[in-house]
Amino acid sequence: MDRSKILILVTGTLNEPWDKNWKECYTTWIPLLKELGYSIKIAIGKEDIEDYYLDLGEIIYFKTSDSKTGLVDKSIKLPIRWILEQTDYEYYFRIDSDTFVHPIRFDEMLIKNITSYNPDYMGCVTPYPGFNVYIPFTTFVEQDGIDKFASGVAYMLTRKVMPDVYNKLRIENDFELGCDDYVLGRAMRELNIPILHENSISMESPFNVIIYHPEGTDNLPFIGNKDSHLSVQHYMNGKMHNTILKLL
Repeated sequence: MDRSKILILVTGTLNEPWDKNWKECYTTWIPLLKELGYSIKIAIGKEDIEDYYLDLGEIIYFKTSDSKTGLVDKSIKLPIRWILEQTDYEYYFRIDSDTFVHPIRFDEMLIKNITSYNPDYMGCVTPYPGFNVYIPFTTFVEQDGIDKFASGVAYMLTRKVMPDVYNKLRIENDFELGCDDYVLGRAMRELNIPILHENSISMESPFNVIIYHPEGTDNLPFIGNKDSHLSVQHYMNGKMHNTILKLL
């Protein structure tokens, strides 16, 4: 796997207090992933730039609102256009800024999944399909008419499908402006592209539980545990520095 062909884009903002999230990523896990050879940028919305993007290296501005209403443009539509027109990246991995990535497990997960499954679309399926969150599990989930999509905590798509996906992206209701994962998922359903569900990507954390667990929520999987299978965990803002110290 050629890591230089994978773009990791962290969706950030300059709006307080959420601007602290991507800065926390930048001082914890991002440098470690860069050492492994990944290209990583922070995406920020900026409506007054001349072109649809302004690439400053570590930060890339996209011509859209920096608020929640700009999420579809900032997270998926304009990044796809930029990747296709200006780069040779083969994979796009979008990560939420309140999300912690375990560099080694993330790298191992990507190598395994790209090599073994070759997915065009990957992430943690929502609504959660009921698989045990404690046991490592990867499987394709077919698009069967239900509104399934890869959670915005972290999703990946390939360059191969980007032209068709770009043409399918649209906003039908105002709430969708802030739901890039849902808008992308609808395009994938219409193109009949299955999701590779990867449960080492967790859309919740012990600090914010959002999935119903019939067995209870004590001792939920935590990426900071050395024996955890998690590679990516959501709702880790304010917890990243302590977590990275446990893993070093």
